[in-house]
Amino acid sequence: MGGEGANYPPNGPDDYHRLPTFLKVYRLEKHKEEMRLPPEFVGIHGGDLPFDCRLVWPNGVRHIVRILKLANGFYFCTGWPQFVHANGIEHGDYLTFTLVDVGTFNVRRYDMGTHCPRRMISIVIVEDDNLEECYSPDVDTSDDYCPLEVETDSSQDDDYEDDSGALDVDGYPTFVLTLTKTNINRTIEIPYRFWQRYIRMGALEAAVFLLAEGETWRVTLKHKGSKIWVKHGWGQFKTDNQLVEGVRCHFKLVDADDVQFFVWFERL
Repeated sequence: MGGEGANYPPNGPDDYHRLPTFLKVYRLEKHKEEMRLPPEFVGIHGGDLPFDCRLVWPNGVRHIVRILKLANGFYFCTGWPQFVHANGIEHGDYLTFTLVDVGTFNVRRYDMGTHCPRRMISIVIVEDDNLEECYSPDVDTSDDYCPLEVETDSSQDDDYEDDSGALDVDGYPTFVLTLTKTNINRTIEIPYRFWQRYIRMGALEAAVFLLAEGETWRVTLKHKGSKIWVKHGWGQFKTDNQLVEGVRCHFKLVDADDVQFFVWFERL
């Protein structure tokens, strides 16, 4: 474990949301002794990662953890069990890792009991779809939304440049959505071709994580035929990020296993 002190992105807090970030759900049986970094993240940033990395907790305490670089992936190993024990990480906790400097990750934990980060509430987690009251209420809730097969949103298709329906941003597949009145009043759809190409279809039943402005939101999806839309969580995300009609949202897929999108905005 290293010393203490705040760790800021090179260009200040305004650029924090643009830094490379990944999320992992801590599983005791898998991650007690080591934890694998997402292959997509390693594919882009692995070449610059040193063997000894610094994991910085929100209180500024730093832990030195060694990366084991194998042919089948990169793993946090030596020092990882001590990091887990020192910070009381438990089975089911959500951890975000933001690469703020060479070999330095800011780490945030989202508690499995409260389902919220330590500093502020920005993530809503529900394990049972029947417990509707556990969700933060959406404005004009999207719960009963069901898109018609004839509906189209040209803002999603205009930026498709290849057969996967995705742009390439820093090596990550990305789709772009310009928010319409329907998106603001109801919910958003995820391009079916994009999901089919880059994400396993079984993941539609699991949670999706949206990372923006240094915080994380959990949303759940629903699908019918070739339509995929956000069932729960869009209203909270929209409100917290002050989204309005006309804002251009970029959704960059940074982890296709624990499905998470890094989202940034172009505002009018």
